[in-house]
Amino acid sequence: MHKAIVTIIQISVYWPFLLLFKSLLNYKVSGTDNLKGCGDSFIIAVNHVSYLDPISVSIALPFRLRYFPLYYMASDYFYKILFFYRFVGAVRAHEGKDLELSGRPLINLLDQRERVVIFPEGTINRGVKTRPHRGISYIAAKSSKLIVPLKIESNLDGSISVVGGKIFDLLTGKHRIKMIYGAPFRIEETIGKTPESLSELREASEGVFKRIENAT
Repeated sequence: MHKAIVTIIQISVYWPFLLLFKSLLNYKVSGTDNLKGCGDSFIIAVNHVSYLDPISVSIALPFRLRYFPLYYMASDYFYKILFFYRFVGAVRAHEGKDLELSGRPLINLLDQRERVVIFPEGTINRGVKTRPHRGISYIAAKSSKLIVPLKIESNLDGSISVVGGKIFDLLTGKHRIKMIYGAPFRIEETIGKTPESLSELREASEGVFKRIENAT
């Protein structure tokens, strides 16, 4: 029942949000050909720019029924205070817990041939470079799924407001969002082997983030 609710909601809002983003945010998507050959189940690894990113990612996928529903790792804070989050595809991150506890819900979804979105930085980048978390590598290693890097190029500022910028700027078309898919890869390609130790997981996560940054 939960999956059906998430699917219905995501399908229902796809076109309205796409039209809104194209109208107000100069929203563009490139590199969708990289999704060919990924099958129905994969991990989308994305840099984090603003609070609008989950929506930006969901409408960056071509409208195909096989891509619904899409699940996201969400911060504990927003998962707790925004009750509707669990009905739009959010999965609680269990921040500060061990990798197995925080990663298992997404690993289980991938085992069920679902699609998940992970922001390796774990938080919005507000101009201070942060090291990507180990979670992306752990989940990818345990699930053996392809990782699709997705770079968000945008002038939105997540520190201004929850909509990622002043309302006036949104209405006057000063903002832009470009979504760029990179070539899919497996986690072992980042360090030459499947990461196991904490240091290897960290190194592999940094490799994932480099592929996001290099997406063209």
